[in-house]
Amino acid sequence: MNLQAMKRSAVPLHAEVAEVLRHQIMSGELASGTKLPALRELTDQLGVARMTVVQAMNTLEDEGLIEKHSGRGTFVREVKIPPRHTLQLKADISQIYTMVDQLEVSVLQRDAQIEKSEEGRYFRSMSRIHARAGKPFCRVDLKLDDQIFDRAPERFATEIVVSVLRDLGVTVDKARQKVTISYADFAMAQALEIKVNSAVFRVQREFLDAKGDLIYSATLYYPGDLLELEMEFATGAL
Repeated sequence: MNLQAMKRSAVPLHAEVAEVLRHQIMSGELASGTKLPALRELTDQLGVARMTVVQAMNTLEDEGLIEKHSGRGTFVREVKIPPRHTLQLKADISQIYTMVDQLEVSVLQRDAQIEKSEEGRYFRSMSRIHARAGKPFCRVDLKLDDQIFDRAPERFATEIVVSVLRDLGVTVDKARQKVTISYADFAMAQALEIKVNSAVFRVQREFLDAKGDLIYSATLYYPGDLLELEMEFATGAL
């Protein structure tokens, strides 16, 4: 990846690197005590000069977000993360199906890896890009129960998973979804062809069976300017 060749804002490069890491720390994505990659590794990953990374790290250290330990590396400090207010809404799972049906997308990546959970269950793990009108529309990182995947491997590899689950008649006893605002890091910006640090919708979704076991989970990232959420509330008879 070469950050200098990607879509960027008109700000100094070291400030942009610092801002990406700042977002990750203040959102809790990089937890307290996390060791950051070595300077050389960050330089290679981003395709920027060593001094750019040094300046970014110095900025974060001055802000009290990271601390450097000679011979050990650089670590995220314990910081106070601003609390989020959660707005809880009840909805029917059919609304997820309806939303998915309205999306005309194609899957650009289809590789699936097998993972074993701590409970000894097997899942298919996939990271892919959904495209709309030939342009990236959503990045998806998902896990799907391996036995269910084997019922329609070609469809799951090439279609939206939620639609295939419905078509197969897979019983979903509980479904939950959380939407937050996040920001595009370097890999996300490259995958979605957007500017670094652009706002993105981060959607976390889980489907569970009657025993409470996970069937499917996914984290979806949508560019902030390509998605809007509309809610209609039933008010009852007045």
